[in-house]
Amino acid sequence: MRSSTVFATIIALAAATPALADDVKVGVGISGWTGFAPLTLAKEAGVFKKNGLDVTIKKIPQKDRHLAIASGDVQCAATTVETWISWNANGVATKQIFQLDKSYGADGMAVRNDVS
Repeated sequence: MRSSTVFATIIALAAATPALADDVKVGVGISGWTGFAPLTLAKEAGVFKKNGLDVTIKKIPQKDRHLAIASGDVQCAATTVETWISWNANGVATKQIFQLDKSYGADGMAVRNDVS
């Protein structure tokens, strides 16, 4: 685990859709990491709907999210920057659209005193 990982959300450059059309269907792939909870919160609070999006959030393991994007099963995926770079380098053309989280190195582990 790296303590300075910057998390970002990326979007596939799929079929062009009007920017502010009503009820644009968008699939978003996430893992069960709690840091992606704001996406679920935004859906449940109606933020996406208010902005003309019909969002479906799908839990997809990190190792499979690029395949879901490539197949068109989802149009967006929450992931780390280094994973996003790897997907693009390997032919899954995507675009980073915003930063969801940022670590300042405060990640840590609680352990017993005898663990150094």
